[in-house]
Amino acid sequence: MSWYVAKSLDMLLAQLNAKAPRRSKVSDGSIGDASHSARLSDHNPTSTGQVCARDFTNDPAGGLAGQWLADALVASRDPRIKYVIFNHRIIDSRAGQHPWQWMPYSGANAHEHHVHVSVFAGALGDRTDPWNLGGGTKPSSRQLLNGDTHMKLPAEMNTRSEVIALPPDADVKLVFAAKTTIFGGHIYCWSAVPDKGTGGDPVNWRTEVKEGEVIAVPRGTSKAEIFYSCASEIDLYVQAIA
Repeated sequence: MSWYVAKSLDMLLAQLNAKAPRRSKVSDGSIGDASHSARLSDHNPTSTGQVCARDFTNDPAGGLAGQWLADALVASRDPRIKYVIFNHRIIDSRAGQHPWQWMPYSGANAHEHHVHVSVFAGALGDRTDPWNLGGGTKPSSRQLLNGDTHMKLPAEMNTRSEVIALPPDADVKLVFAAKTTIFGGHIYCWSAVPDKGTGGDPVNWRTEVKEGEVIAVPRGTSKAEIFYSCASEIDLYVQAIA
């Protein structure tokens, strides 16, 4: 069975990568290993293949402190959150689980090196509205990230090319998510303004397309040509700040 990470967690990953581009990812993770598969865990795929948990490395020196992330998620009271674990404590949103109260966590993994975030399965976990992380990381009113800037690239086993129009007078970032691996992906950027963008020159601009990564597009780019191969359709999110 193919699997994919709940799209809300892909969005959270993209926001954190944008906030702390040099952060360590040594303890990041999504789908569980053999030890997880032997027990109940949101790191295991549901019957529909949805993985409802991600781990984010605690790296204060790299710009992402685990306690900050845990506190920001709790403060947001986002309805997608099922529970959060960090540093010997767990907070659960569900009734009957001391909702939204930090409680001691005595599991085998104390989660000192990463923050575990679980979201609810189904459509709620796949919602892609940006997370309110406070402290300047919540998208401003000028940021475009909604249904109008979410598009789907069709599945294609052979290399496929798609061209998308972009606002040249904005700072644009692209985020990709798919249920299966994206192979051979790269982007060429074009500009109507002389000496702006890269004109599709692979020497100057060829960025690998990876799931969950934030790809910054040079200001002045009017269109981007995306090359990829993927067995499943790709969700493409466009963030643009004028």
